[in-house]
Amino acid sequence: MFAPKGRLPFTVKNTSFILIFSLLLLFAGAFLIRVWGMSCFHQWDEMVYLQNAKMICCGKTNYSELDFRPPLLSLLFAGTFLIKDHIFAVCIVTAALNALGSVLLFLSGRRIVGALPSALASLLLAFGPFFVGAFPAGFDSDDTGNTLLTDSPALTLVLLGLWLMLRALEIPRLSRFALAGFGLSLAILMRFGSIPSVGLVCLLPVTAKNRWRALAATAAGFMAGLGPYLLWSRITYGEYFATIQEAWKGVEGPEPPFTFYLANAPTIFTWIGVAGLLLAAGAGLVAFLKSLHGAPFRAGDFTLTAAPGLLQGFLWLWLLVDFVFFSRMPHKEPRYIMPLAPPLLLLSGCGLALFCRLPGRLLRPTGVLLLTAGMVVALLPSASRFDGRFVVHDHSEEMDASAFLESRFPSETSIYMNFNYPAFAYFTNYEINELPIGGPEVYRAIDEIPQGGVIVAYRKNESGDPKIELLNQDLKIERVKEYSTLVIYRHR
Repeated sequence: MFAPKGRLPFTVKNTSFILIFSLLLLFAGAFLIRVWGMSCFHQWDEMVYLQNAKMICCGKTNYSELDFRPPLLSLLFAGTFLIKDHIFAVCIVTAALNALGSVLLFLSGRRIVGALPSALASLLLAFGPFFVGAFPAGFDSDDTGNTLLTDSPALTLVLLGLWLMLRALEIPRLSRFALAGFGLSLAILMRFGSIPSVGLVCLLPVTAKNRWRALAATAAGFMAGLGPYLLWSRITYGEYFATIQEAWKGVEGPEPPFTFYLANAPTIFTWIGVAGLLLAAGAGLVAFLKSLHGAPFRAGDFTLTAAPGLLQGFLWLWLLVDFVFFSRMPHKEPRYIMPLAPPLLLLSGCGLALFCRLPGRLLRPTGVLLLTAGMVVALLPSASRFDGRFVVHDHSEEMDASAFLESRFPSETSIYMNFNYPAFAYFTNYEINELPIGGPEVYRAIDEIPQGGVIVAYRKNESGDPKIELLNQDLKIERVKEYSTLVIYRHR
């Protein structure tokens, strides 16, 4: 049946259809740019989660860090391996989970700041260079786009919990609050560093009509998700919070200044994201000053909707608390600050949306044009993700060395090393033993290795020990195989 001439079909006119189609396009684009460049080899921490997954699903016990790593990503990988036992399978699953964050940011944000600010925020999250792993020259950071780390998946789960919580506040049923609490517990199980953000979102039931019942339901859902893990920690390691405590103790490395994240904010959240945040702060301050002179303070003064000002104030609180928390941590890495993305980008969307509210028939189109141009310029570097191949089949030296070891040494052989050992744990079935990081201790430990033990030494690592030239001079050690980045030895 054809639609009458001059009229659009009902499905095209339907707002829900347009919204769903737009969100599907957003998800597809965000997924494609993240999944591009799949590789079999990943970095140190990524290999840990893969190895932990093998232990969970396949009983591979040659190495594990479940005693201080959050479990959920490895559980997700383990389930994926049961369906398809290949690294590419977990790359696809992780990219999809990371891409879902931009959709959830829009769905939750439009309930706080309106549709247009949320759309701008979701675009910055979906295609921002930092969030897809397109870094400028000289910027030192772990990958974030197709990475197998917990940071981006945890961000998605925080946004899932926020969206569920906002829906519960709209239709205040206890089951909805419990579901929101359960979703927030998953964010902590994905990344322990999500605790500050989760704690703040868990405060939102205070704004509900029956606040105590809402808080109790949220707490019940939260414990339903986190409780089994805490019980497992108690049974396995003797304390309910043993793994979480060990995780915080294990955070080590350089100690940048308090202003580290402030200085890197334009790179992490893009210059236009920071500019939008400053505009939102300025507009909010103007609206507040107007209220002091008798004019009513309205949320609509600096957003496109008159959404509850309390929720917008919550975004500023979230931004401030997380910023101070992560800035005060001794060890800092750019990816650690990703929990700031929801409040910062939504508030930035409020500021950027002001360009679409400029008065006059001439100024408003000009503002829209400037905003569009700014977004294109800010997001264009992300296109560099497509410069490489869709699938990278190249083998790393760790993969080649592991294959050599499997073909040369018996299954009862033990490997000793102090750098990048999770990779050899994953690619071989040998027992992995950690050597001291450096100094005299590492050489004493090498002297105590039993006969037949295999040593894998990198030419360059964090400590510089053990030194290849010293191992070559040790008469107790036989050099077996050399690679450009590492050397394999056997204890005589």
